[in-house]
Amino acid sequence: MKLRLTAATILTLSAVAVQADPSFDCARASHEVETAICGSAALAALDVELSRIYALALNGPNVSADRAQELKEIQRGWVKGRNECWNEVDGINACIAASYALRIDELRTGYADARAGEGASTGPFAYACDGLGALVSAVFVNTDAPLVSLRWRDTAVVLPRVPSASGAKYETDVYQDGTYVFWTQGAEATLDAATGQALNCRQEETG
Repeated sequence: MKLRLTAATILTLSAVAVQADPSFDCARASHEVETAICGSAALAALDVELSRIYALALNGPNVSADRAQELKEIQRGWVKGRNECWNEVDGINACIAASYALRIDELRTGYADARAGEGASTGPFAYACDGLGALVSAVFVNTDAPLVSLRWRDTAVVLPRVPSASGAKYETDVYQDGTYVFWTQGAEATLDAATGQALNCRQEETG
């Protein structure tokens, strides 16, 4: 999958109202990325949520032994990829946040057991947007610094939530091709996929 990610700040992660500890022992943090997670409550909350749904996917009743082993290998590969954020010159925290949001998306989309129970993440939800020609998959991560992961065709973008008068608005201008905006109001939404034109979208029923 082609990711339109650049070395730029997606959201501010340095200060949030509620403190959280990550799923690992910060006293043993030995990598720049682990240190960054331990220094940010928002990143720590993302780590906790990913750990929760990973455990559900790994230990759920619908996962065979072979698929569980495959999942472990994929997760180890993801950790290595996440740790490459140490050399993100324009913002290590933004890179880490995007990595977590996309991995949460992958787990919730690919493993039914990861969607069991209640936590900070929801979805995937399918949206049909006029003129786009493909369904948009949305996974929301409702930690202290909320994010949405959007995917359609070969595009994957992560947008932070921004203040809005109504509904939930997610927006970022960090991608090279322009500004992305996703604004939800109930089952309705609008999507500006870096074109300057807002497409009307509707949440589809899923089985």
